[in-house]
Amino acid sequence: MPHVVIEYSQAHLDDDAIRAMMQAAFEVCAGSGIMSGDDVKVRALPLRHVLLQGGAESFVHITLSLLAGRSPEQKEGIAIALRARLGEDFPQIDALSIDLRDMDPVAYKKRLRGG
Repeated sequence: MPHVVIEYSQAHLDDDAIRAMMQAAFEVCAGSGIMSGDDVKVRALPLRHVLLQGGAESFVHITLSLLAGRSPEQKEGIAIALRARLGEDFPQIDALSIDLRDMDPVAYKKRLRGG
């Protein structure tokens, strides 16, 4: 835990760019001071069919799910840091959005192999 899910328009980012974006998102999260790098999980979901309005052709949307307990200022800080880093590293993306979600620590369950 935390989970970083990157949804993106597949036609506009190749595999190398996605790997770089995943690494950048990991680095921002791990360096944020509000989570441990050992706990961060990043995955990317390409979307083949996308309808964007207003002339935009490409998008990236990041959902960061965290166990509840961070302050609004901490959550805003990580969202701003992700937007800044990815906006700088990937200026070719037309639309970039970040959404942080609190996960209920009582309802969240996981199983680790061997545990």
